[in-house]
Formats: sequence, structure tokens, C-alpha cells
Amino acid sequence: MKKVLMGFIINGKSGGLDQYILNFLESVKDEDASIDLMTNQIDKGLEERLSRQGVRLLEVPRLRHPLRQYKRVCEIVREGDYDTAYLNISTAIDCIAALAAKKCKVKKRVLHSHAAGNDCENRLNRAVLDIIHRICRTFLYRTGTDFYGASRKAGLWMFPEKIVDSRKFNVILSAVDKERYEFDRKMRQEVREELGLEDHFVTGHIGNFCPVKNYGFLLKIFTEIRKREKSAHLLLVGDGPICESVKRQVQEEGLTEYVTFTGWRTDTDRLVQAMDVFLLPSLFEGLSMVSLEAQCSRLPCVVSDTVPEEVGITDACDHISLKVDAAGWAEAVLKYRGRGREEVRFLPARYPYDRKEQREQLKNIL
Repeated sequence: MKKVLMGFIINGKSGGLDQYILNFLESVKDEDASIDLMTNQIDKGLEERLSRQGVRLLEVPRLRHPLRQYKRVCEIVREGDYDTAYLNISTAIDCIAALAAKKCKVKKRVLHSHAAGNDCENRLNRAVLDIIHRICRTFLYRTGTDFYGASRKAGLWMFPEKIVDSRKFNVILSAVDKERYEFDRKMRQEVREELGLEDHFVTGHIGNFCPVKNYGFLLKIFTEIRKREKSAHLLLVGDGPICESVKRQVQEEGLTEYVTFTGWRTDTDRLVQAMDVFLLPSLFEGLSMVSLEAQCSRLPCVVSDTVPEEVGITDACDHISLKVDAAGWAEAVLKYRGRGREEVRFLPARYPYDRKEQREQLKNIL
């Protein structure tokens, strides 16, 4: 039986990286492998869920205590005698576990990049983190034997171009249960009735409320949409550190009547049915799993040009520059008024993104 050490998960519901890890575990559950998963703080609900799959959740110190984290990962590796260390990371600053795995001579060390920037609201802090990332990036790749990215852009953020252009690197789009998100007209009607949106043009957004999602600009776009379409309504799904400040901004701009906050939801497959257009003006994305999910329901998407091109799996996914003003973005959204979901066409896939198609690729990581 292969012994695999994975990291890092938060609580099983904190954005795309957590979701990717859970999808990975589901995809390889029938493999002859024993998997231990590292986290910075044990979430009891997640621990119980993983234990039913035979996965152990192991707590290690946070990155702000690098020496303590290094020592703990070394202890875990020596005790576990792992064949593979599979480390899912967002910045090169997350290099400590990789250094420990190399030091302890884990034979296969897989590094998987899931981001394309530092998500930090404070500009000064972000500048400091970017400098540290660039320093760590110069040696991180030397700790790995196999390299993956949520997109080519995510790969270039984490690894030198010579690695990304080599056979050692592969792109793995975050897997989507395509059947779960298929368009369902009856469900669309039911959800719109539940939310009181039957006669509205619904612009939707799903995400972790954090600075990278660019909520200030998103609200400016919606204001411009309202000027041109009086039935417009904004559906915001998710939660996060800046959620309350976004709510205050909505109130200050007099948009309360036209914006619905759902909070964190597990039924995003139902909520995308109710939308008319999905909007994502992110400052950067490693990929954007939620955009793939939205397109699986044939929902038109308007996303920033910082979102990797791999996201475009239908003919109704527009990448718009963040240099374009809010009015230009509004026009890009409103061009989809009246377009039926049945009219949206899937493009030939460059990479497997359906969970069934991708299962073998994920198994190869082990």
C-alpha cells in the first residue's frame, strides 16, 4: 500500500483549494493508498468526515512559525515513512513542508500550484509577501520531483518557466461534477421563486469574500447594469473576511433592495440555475473552479482577463480587461439578456475538467 502525505487543507469549505483536495480524495478512494492530510487547525466536522474515508487529519503549526512547522513535518514524515508527499500550495512561501519532505528523503515530492498571486488587502503587506514569494520561488522547485498547476498561469507564478515547459509539469483543472451542474429549467424556476427573483435579470457571483474577488469594482459594474436594466438584481453567494464590509458598501450605495446575500451555501448547483450571467472581475485567479461549474450549467460568464484562459469551456465566456471601465463591463454582461441556456455551446476541451474524465489523471499523482 502506498503511503501518501498531503497538505494543506483548512476546513473543507474555504474556497477552491479545499474543494480540490476533497475531490481528489474522492477520486482516489479506491486506490491502494493510505493518505494522511495536514492542516493548521483541526476542524472536528472535517476530521469526522475524513475518518469515514480512512484519511487521517494531522495538525501542524502555522506558517508564521516556520521552524516549528518544519520540525513537526519532519516528525510526521519519519513516523509515517511516506512514499509520496503531495503538497497543494498557493505561494512559494509555503515551502516549509516541501523542504522537510526533501530533507527526510521522501522519494516522490509533488508540488501543485493553485494560485496566481498573493491575496492580501493591504498593499504594503502584499508587496512584502510578493518579495518573499519571489525569494522562495528561486529554490522551491528544487524540492520537488513532479509539478502541477491549476493552470499554466498558476504554474508560472510558482515555478520557473523551464519547469512549466518541461514534461515534469502538468495542468490539472479543478474537477467538476458536470452532471450535477447540468442546466435544469424546472430547478431554475423553483430557485428563482424561492429567492423572489422570477421577473429579474440576475447577475450572480459565487466566491470567498476576500480582496482578490474585487467586490468594490463588482458593485460598480452592477450599478452600471442597473442604469441600463431596471429589473437587474445581484445575487452574492458565499462568505469570508470582508463580507460585512461589502454589505456596508451595498447599503451606502443604496443598493440594498437590489442585492441578495445568501451566505455560505452547499447547493451552488441549484443557485447557478437561477442566474442569467455569472460575473467574476477578480484581480487574479489560479483557475476559478466556480466559473467551470457555472459553465457546466450553460450559464454565460463574464470574467476578468486575469482569470486563466483554460476556464473558457463554452462559447459564452468573455474575458474582459480590468482596464475597461464599469460601464464597459456592464455592456458585456447585458449582451446576454434574452440568450437561452440551450444556445450556449461547449468548446472542445483542452484539458479534462469533468470529474469522471479526470479520475485517471488524479490517480497518476499517486
